[in-house]
Amino acid sequence: STRALFQHNHCLCQCSNGPSHSKLKQQQTIIMKISAAAAALLSLALPAATAWTVPRHHSAVVSSAHHRTSSMSIRSPSLLQSTTVKDAAIEEVEAAAAAPASTNPEVFGAVSSSNLNKLYDLVVIGGGPAGVAGAIKAAQMGRRAIVIDKPKFDAGVLPNGLDLFFGGPTGLFSKALRDLAKTTNVAAMRAQHMDSDVIWKQITNGIVKLAMRNSEGQCRTLARYGIDYLQGSAMLLGEDDEANKAAEKKFEDDMDSPEDGLRSVKICNAKTLDGNGNLVASDITVTGTKVLVCTGSKSTRLPGIPFEESHRIFDSDTVNLLGYFPRSVTISGLGIIGIEFANIFNALGVKDVNILVRGDVETSTKKLGMDMDVANELMRLLKASGVKVLE
Repeated sequence: STRALFQHNHCLCQCSNGPSHSKLKQQQTIIMKISAAAAALLSLALPAATAWTVPRHHSAVVSSAHHRTSSMSIRSPSLLQSTTVKDAAIEEVEAAAAAPASTNPEVFGAVSSSNLNKLYDLVVIGGGPAGVAGAIKAAQMGRRAIVIDKPKFDAGVLPNGLDLFFGGPTGLFSKALRDLAKTTNVAAMRAQHMDSDVIWKQITNGIVKLAMRNSEGQCRTLARYGIDYLQGSAMLLGEDDEANKAAEKKFEDDMDSPEDGLRSVKICNAKTLDGNGNLVASDITVTGTKVLVCTGSKSTRLPGIPFEESHRIFDSDTVNLLGYFPRSVTISGLGIIGIEFANIFNALGVKDVNILVRGDVETSTKKLGMDMDVANELMRLLKASGVKVLE
């Protein structure tokens, strides 16, 4: 490159007999400038090329550190950086792998013990849409708030503590699955001889990405408003409880209206940060002048159905943990959720989708408060799409 340009310059000066000496001098000057520019560009391009050739085994170190501590990321180097990019990236990876979990700021669902020892204006139990909205409203009014939420499933919590279902509605999984069913061409994947497990993995990865963006956004919003978010199982204590009475004496001077009293909430397996920033799991008590209970709902399980014993029987909550692409789906109940999942699995290409109706369609749709003309059109569309409605 640069060396060849200088050699070409030297040969040109020796072999050019036609032009005058001034023209040779002018050509030599032009080529020298081109050579200098090429050398400058080469010096800028080499560091970037070196930085992008960090060995693959270092990315494995990042992954192991991710599982051992919490989420980490190394930003991609820009094109114009110094020659120390490679060494700096390697040092950053090795330092992150050796660093304790307490030094990573991206730990979700943990609150410092010093914050928890103070009086809150609002304690929210439940991290769904209602709980998050209530805490934000309190913060906008200048009040100090905390959101306490227990993750629905351990499988839905990432190593950095991020709960994929935090801040989302109960039907977050079905909404994400519905959107992916619209954009995922399962038939084309099968035409490429892709295995069903691979197709389902592709779908679940899309669901996780959507859920992660939602939960991260909710956590960032709470942090922006100065609202604490604590993971744990909460229990509202009675007014006559000893812990509540002790809290009344402790925060007597901090209450705006002592006659209104306060309420304490016991939290089991709470993630707290001690004075050194270390993560500690313990049972604690949080006190607030007001408590907002937003625990949401859960599916009703009919007796005699082996939900826990079988890996093929789910309710509308545990279907979130479905780990394979089903060949056939049978849904018990003609409710809104049942119809929604029937449409979703049918759109995903499941050939055998059935809805079992207890009684008849007319009675079931009347219980939903649905107009009969709308109900009849809905049944027609379901059957036309291939869904079997069994009365």
